[in-house]
Amino acid sequence: MSGDVPKVENRRPLRVLDIRGLFNPVDCRSIGVIRDELTVLNPGELLEVLGNRFQHREVEAWCRKFAHPVVQIDDEDGLVRLWIEKRGRSADG
Repeated sequence: MSGDVPKVENRRPLRVLDIRGLFNPVDCRSIGVIRDELTVLNPGELLEVLGNRFQHREVEAWCRKFAHPVVQIDDEDGLVRLWIEKRGRSADG
């Protein structure tokens, strides 16, 4: 299910966020907590988000809209791990 997203080598997320219990398509709480978690990261740092397959589509669309690259996606029997890179320039340029 990872499509064209390459595996990330030699990088690890600084934070992990589990949104599986938060998703409500009416109020989009999972998107809000992702936004909040990204605010504490520096540009170029990674956030790992744990969700289901439906959330995966919603989170990936939100990331495209706000230009936060999804740098890795793993689907382990319906548990989807998305690695999101905070947009902006990293400290190393």
